[in-house]
Amino acid sequence: MRHTTRPSIAPAGNAIAYIVRDGGYPYAVQAALEDGKLGEERPVQLPVDGPVTRVLHSPNGKWIACEVSPKGSERLETFTVSTDPAVSGATALRNSYDAKTTLVEWDGTHLAMDAVASDGVSEARLVDPESSRYLVMDRRSDAVLVSSEAGFCLMRVGPRGNRELLLVTPEGRWMPLLSPQPGANTEDGHILPLGDDRIVVLVATDHNAERRRILRLVVEVDPETGRPRCLEQEDLISAPESDVDEFIISEDSTTAAVLWNHDGVSSLEVLALGEEQRVQVRRTVELPGMVAFGLSITDDGGMLALTVEGPNLPPTVEILRLEAGRVEPLDPDRSARLEERSRAGRLPLPELVHYVARDGLELSGWLYMPDDEHIGQAQEAEPSTAQRPARPVYVHLHGGPEGQSRPVNHDILSQLVEAGITVFTPNIRGSKGHGRAFSHADDRYGRFAAMDDVADTVSFLLDANLAEPGRVFVGGRSYGGYLAVLTASRYPELFAGVIDACGMTSFETYYESTEPWLASAASPKYGYPMHDAELLIEISPLYKAEQITSPVLFLHGENDTNVPIDESQQLFDALEAAGHSPQFLVVPGEGHQFVKPKSRQLIGDKMLEFIEQINACVD
Repeated sequence: MRHTTRPSIAPAGNAIAYIVRDGGYPYAVQAALEDGKLGEERPVQLPVDGPVTRVLHSPNGKWIACEVSPKGSERLETFTVSTDPAVSGATALRNSYDAKTTLVEWDGTHLAMDAVASDGVSEARLVDPESSRYLVMDRRSDAVLVSSEAGFCLMRVGPRGNRELLLVTPEGRWMPLLSPQPGANTEDGHILPLGDDRIVVLVATDHNAERRRILRLVVEVDPETGRPRCLEQEDLISAPESDVDEFIISEDSTTAAVLWNHDGVSSLEVLALGEEQRVQVRRTVELPGMVAFGLSITDDGGMLALTVEGPNLPPTVEILRLEAGRVEPLDPDRSARLEERSRAGRLPLPELVHYVARDGLELSGWLYMPDDEHIGQAQEAEPSTAQRPARPVYVHLHGGPEGQSRPVNHDILSQLVEAGITVFTPNIRGSKGHGRAFSHADDRYGRFAAMDDVADTVSFLLDANLAEPGRVFVGGRSYGGYLAVLTASRYPELFAGVIDACGMTSFETYYESTEPWLASAASPKYGYPMHDAELLIEISPLYKAEQITSPVLFLHGENDTNVPIDESQQLFDALEAAGHSPQFLVVPGEGHQFVKPKSRQLIGDKMLEFIEQINACVD
């Protein structure tokens, strides 16, 4: 099924670029926007075989910058291509010593991008697309450029789960935007020039709060010392029960858009701004899908693009006109068709349910119950319901660990539900979207409580008569796969089978084999090699192989550089040595993300076969 995602609307509103997935690796296309209509798509030709992960229009409309993951690896590469159909070729934006280059935004006529060397040192660069020459705005270890404007830039620093933003001046002076605060995350921001050596910085943060909101800071550069200093700080917009997922502001500062996350469901607000970014009007825009992401806005704030999706709606780019007093889709008929398609989907919409962990902490999750009228035709040829094995339940754990289970368009899980399998996607402690304290509740030694949460999830399903003993399966991708096998070693009696998709199995080998910037980011969540050596052994599934008695299916992309394939292989070997018979599917041409439709179909088929074979053998 065709997906369109991650739009970048041209600043003048006359063109758009986005990513398409309809066969092999996702690729970039560009199209004109003329008289309110989307023109014919033109694929962007790039010299790298791999999924495109981001596109960015230049302010003058001459260039599109593209970010690509070669063969699905973590080592991203960036290119510029002309928007002129008569001009072919792509220019690579990297040095020989760059391990990874990522796009940030356009700063006037130059492209702001982040380049990371193999030793983890990051350079914030301003690149001239005409000559490919660049200026280094800042250089520091384990940092990420998040915004650049008028010579100023914002650098994200600090360990995972405790991020801060540094403001760097054109002269290279820098300051932390907010005071240090353990457990606070300040990761995203936009710079707005005010003149007279002053700027406004809008940041998304949970600093001094439980929920992520937008702060407005006015910063002045001291004319004598050249050092920046904060003059004002105030909340621009917040919500007591929701987090800011994304926000964007138009170049003329008249319009902003905010995507809120409330229990995993997105809501879109469009803000009309006055002087000093004061919010004059807030308008809520109805979305045709339950989840949205990837905001892009024109310079004058007259047009907005984003991606929407839902359980019955594949990711689709939506374009909205933002006129005085109303917000409407570029093509109203298309939006209506999308909404009708979502409502008429084959699967029943999931239900958000809440339950309580053993220590009293409230957890939640999305319950996908098969509807017998929607179960696939293949099952119609099977014996009557009375003769079939009881319905299995698959508990799917999200990645992260600070990810979140949301009502997205998950084709693999949909395949299981269509086959008659109940799917539950919990948000245990550590998940985002439930407040700052909740997201830190599984850090390091909190991992044991996270395992207990998975067991308590199974208990809830059993007590609610949503599952039967001996028919509960657990699995996930990345952290979710890791936690699945780890929990199966702690509670071996709970699970009929385990599915581990590219999860870590030993932190000793993972820290040595993954990319250095990923190893550094993982330590605050799981444990530090020196200070937490015993903990890391205790929470490494590799050393628990004899305790994992449930059948295990491993899934791993052959090109994964985030969690190298040896992580799955070594636990597979250890389980065989312990007398078990695990299964292993190597997914060709994929990295840490499974992006090709044929790969996802292969994975879905294998998971379904694994679950149904075991379930059929349960007495």
